Amino acid sequence: MIYLYAMDTLGLSSDLADYRGIVPESRLYQLSVLTREERLRSLAAELLFQRAVRRHCREVPLPVSRDQDAHGKPYLLGRPDFQFNLSHSGLWAVCAVAPVPVGVDIQQERPVSVKLSRKFTAAEQQSLQGLSSPLELHRIFDLWAMKEAYTKCTGLGLLCPFHSFEAEHPAPGYATQLVDFPAGDYHLAVCTRSEEPEDVQLIIMPS
Repeated sequence: MIYLYAMDTLGLSSDLADYRGIVPESRLYQLSVLTREERLRSLAAELLFQRAVRRHCREVPLPVSRDQDAHGKPYLLGRPDFQFNLSHSGLWAVCAVAPVPVGVDIQQERPVSVKLSRKFTAAEQQSLQGLSSPLELHRIFDLWAMKEAYTKCTGLGLLCPFHSFEAEHPAPGYATQLVDFPAGDYHLAVCTRSEEPEDVQLIIMPS
C-alpha cells in the first residue's frame, strides 16, 4: 500500500516562527531563505513528512530531521521500513509513504516549450503526434510526472536522462502509475520498486 498525503498552501502562515517545535530549527532556517511561494510549498511538504512520521512511526520523537543519500534522496535514519518521498508544485505538496522505495511527483499543468517533448523517447514522442494542443499538453505532464517519480524512486535524479526510459515501463522491477488528483490541472504520479503497481490511498490533510 502506498499512502499519499497531500496539502495545499492556502491555510499556511508565512511566519515560520509559528512552526517552531513542529519543524526542526535547521529546516526552518533553510526555508527562511526561500521566496514566499517556494517557502510555503516546501513548508507544506515538511509538515506532511512530520505528520507521516507521526502516523507510521509513533515511537519516533518529533520533530524529526531527515537524512539524504549521496544523490539527495531523503530517508529516515534507522527506519528502512519507512520509505518516503516528497514533491510540490503550484499550491500543492505531497508526501508518499510505502514499505518499499518510492518516488512521487506532482506537476501543475502550465504552458511549455515544444522542445520539452524531445526529452521523451521516440515512442513517447510518436504518441504525442496528432493530439490536439490541450490533449498533448495533458499527455506531456502525465509522462513528465511519471518520469520524475521514477528518477526519484531510484535516487538517480538528473543522472537518469528522461529520453533513456519509458515513463510507463521505466525498468524491470519498477512500477509507475498516475493517481487521480482532485485539482484538475495537476498531474500526480508515483513509482515503487515493485513488479506491479501498488494500491494507493490519497489523503488530503488540512493545512
